[in-house]
Amino acid sequence: MKKVRKYERLLEDEQVRRWLKNLARGSPITGEVALRRLGKACELLNKDPKGLLDWARRDLMGFQDSLEDLVAKLEEEKKSPGYIQGILKAIKSWLRYHNIYSNKKN
Repeated sequence: MKKVRKYERLLEDEQVRRWLKNLARGSPITGEVALRRLGKACELLNKDPKGLLDWARRDLMGFQDSLEDLVAKLEEEKKSPGYIQGILKAIKSWLRYHNIYSNKKN
């Protein structure tokens, strides 16, 4: 629970709360994990959730390139493939929730 609290500030954003509530309908644990992963993604990319959306809307290709750079960085840090995929899954879920889609596979 300590790590969830680390990212609790994200819940001040009504859109994050709504996204999370939607995810947690299937499982509250899924919601908690998604919040931690989105929070970590924001931390790694130096953006808040709204900043991720703005960036992706403004420059989807540049955003995708940054995600690929992030994956390479995490691989260099020897993070597990599951950890990396989890962060990407949260980012993609957040974007899809706001009707931003990518055809690239990371």
